[in-house]
Amino acid sequence: MSTRTLVVCYPEWQVVAAGCSMNEPAVVVAANQVVAVSTAARAEGVESGLRRREAQGRCPDLKVVAADAC
Repeated sequence: MSTRTLVVCYPEWQVVAAGCSMNEPAVVVAANQVVAVSTAARAEGVESGLRRREAQGRCPDLKVVAADAC
């Protein structure tokens, strides 16, 4: 009997898990660096890897959520 593994990559999961809608500009940050971006924030030029201040500069209405340390 063979075992099959399915791997799903959902980079925005942290945004959804933080309770944010993908339709609102939101990011999850860890150590002041963006680690997850909502679709709305991405449309405003925000991307993973940016520093928090740079992301807020690109999208002033950005909701910033700290990454869960658990």
